[in-house]
Amino acid sequence: MKANNQTGPYFVSYKGVRQGDPLSPILFNFIADYLARMVRHAQQNGMLIGLADHLVPQGVVILQYPDDTIICLKEDLDKARNMKLLLYIYEIMSGLKINFSKSEVIMLNGDTAVGLRYAELFDCQIVSFSIKYLGVPVSPSRLHVKDWVPLEGKK
Repeated sequence: MKANNQTGPYFVSYKGVRQGDPLSPILFNFIADYLARMVRHAQQNGMLIGLADHLVPQGVVILQYPDDTIICLKEDLDKARNMKLLLYIYEIMSGLKINFSKSEVIMLNGDTAVGLRYAELFDCQIVSFSIKYLGVPVSPSRLHVKDWVPLEGKK
């Protein structure tokens, strides 16, 4: 631990924070940020390649929101195995448990056989595109007016 520019001894936490504790959100942010750092490091070492790698060097692999994390991988089963290993390491290091049964695989190109291999690797379900995320429709093709009609009534 480092405080006031002086390095002190490592301390072990024996109890977690309680629900409603004002420190809970900031501690969670520290841990969630570490996952993003692990992903960036793996990208820099060529272990992961994200989507849109023609626009962003090594592509976009991780998008984090307050209660969600989206992992975007280019189709490469070996690199997907690297991601699975990284997630297991993250679980061990952070003490957090990733609920793969609540996770989903979404294939952008619609290849169901490939999607099933990824779903099996990550032990999660496969869903078809288009989807709603945070109540907003997301689709690989252009959205039409009829896709937005349900949102207009929710002012």
